[in-house]
Amino acid sequence: MQELLRRLLERSKQKANRSAAGTPVPAGIDPSEQSGPTARERTLMRRRLRALRRRQEAIAAQPLEGHTHELEPLEAEAQAIAEALREKKTLDELLAVGLSKRCSSCGELEAKRDPFCPTCGVQTETPAQPAPHAPAPRPAHSTAQTAVITGASSGRSPTPPAH
Repeated sequence: MQELLRRLLERSKQKANRSAAGTPVPAGIDPSEQSGPTARERTLMRRRLRALRRRQEAIAAQPLEGHTHELEPLEAEAQAIAEALREKKTLDELLAVGLSKRCSSCGELEAKRDPFCPTCGVQTETPAQPAPHAPAPRPAHSTAQTAVITGASSGRSPTPPAH
């Protein structure tokens, strides 16, 4: 009797797991159809597009002297994102255009030319390193106090304080 109950329980568990796994392609969807972006991808694209439009408006409100070179790359990136949203392209297809990239820290979209992530502030480009064979310059001795670098930019600690 115990063996019968154990097999019955095992079969019902297997059946529940198969049912919960679902099918590779949901019912009513043609597997040959190209799938569009996920909701998270659309959110990232829309958020970046809003940030670009706010930046364009801020630049346009300033006097035009020397700011036209800033508007061109912003406009190109905004058009690429708007087209990707309109044509239901995935985030990978948008990134293949080469105007945007994802932050390695927070995952938000940012311009390839930006040295820092506008969301989390992480440096995205490495600064130019001195040649490995060149000796590092020695600091000049001075009587002035030097600032202590803590690594905290916002005053918030990365981990909650212990109580």
